[in-house]
Amino acid sequence: MSRFLQFIALVAFLTVVALWFFPLDGKSRSSRQNTTSGQTTTGGGTTTHPNEPIDQSPEAMINRLFERLRSGSFTPADLATFRRALLAADPATAIAAITAFLSTGQDANTGERFVVGERGELSGAPTMRVLLLDLLGRICKTSGGSEAAVLARALMERKTSADEWAIAMRNVGWTTPKERTYLAGKVREMLRYEAWRQQPSGGFLESFDIIVFTRDASFTPELGEIVKSEDKALQRAAAVAMDRLSEMNPLDVMNWLNANPNEFSAKPMLRADYFTKADFTQPAQKQAVETYLGRIDVEQKEKIKLLNGIAAPGTFAAEGLLTPPPPENDSPEKFTALQTTVRDWVKMNRFPTLLPSLLQLQARLTE
Repeated sequence: MSRFLQFIALVAFLTVVALWFFPLDGKSRSSRQNTTSGQTTTGGGTTTHPNEPIDQSPEAMINRLFERLRSGSFTPADLATFRRALLAADPATAIAAITAFLSTGQDANTGERFVVGERGELSGAPTMRVLLLDLLGRICKTSGGSEAAVLARALMERKTSADEWAIAMRNVGWTTPKERTYLAGKVREMLRYEAWRQQPSGGFLESFDIIVFTRDASFTPELGEIVKSEDKALQRAAAVAMDRLSEMNPLDVMNWLNANPNEFSAKPMLRADYFTKADFTQPAQKQAVETYLGRIDVEQKEKIKLLNGIAAPGTFAAEGLLTPPPPENDSPEKFTALQTTVRDWVKMNRFPTLLPSLLQLQARLTE
């Protein structure tokens, strides 16, 4: 009886071995393994056959990039390829896919810094949401759609992140450039939010360009306070914004500074620079400079700083979220008007204590 049981056990063992190496479907185990190893995995983590076409719809591309960002299996080249592909996709389909993803609230870091490139388009976005907001704005700018601005307004109803707000404000400015009052209010809200101001991100600092876009000289007091900040990055952002604002709207800035003598009194040489932006073809701007030069509260060295810089005022030539770099050279008409004004000041001895500096300026203008 025991020999019979041993025989049965041996038969069972041999049967299992046979099924392992020669399954009922006719394929060996090794052939199954080879078939499996021939499969590939897409960026979204889905296993597909190499001959199966990859879904290139905007929704699929977004999902694949998101999975790769979350897993860390991406390269800078992947981000560049994604940008090109999404911008080349059908606008309506891309807009729908972007807004659908943004509505989920999901996000992932990209490893990029917040960098503004040509025409206010981002060449670097620190998170996927910021990346998609940038692309949404660019697509709508080209297609004429309003979706980017609508989403931006809804987004700014709560404090998501300073970087997201920066692009949201840019998208509103691109779509509805006359909404300067709305944008001015949002910039003020941003500047007064201490959590963002205490640790200013790249987007927070770049948002000072929105002030320039609004041309609102009433930002002068706030910029004057920030210029005195201990944070060097904030100082520079405010100083650049104030300088560019004085280029975009010289008359209102000069009138504000003349009407409020304490503004920038702690930074007198910066204040002098703002008056160098005057266009002497405009009588009101000429009058504003003459008022400044006649002020008894302004020290002589500050006035001389103005006269030394007025022939070739300095500028910050950089791309902004909404404003382009200033032109490299002034028009011939502006130069001729300055020559005429300085000649008249010298001839009439309009500012006696400044005569030596005016004579030097006149000589430079005739070279």
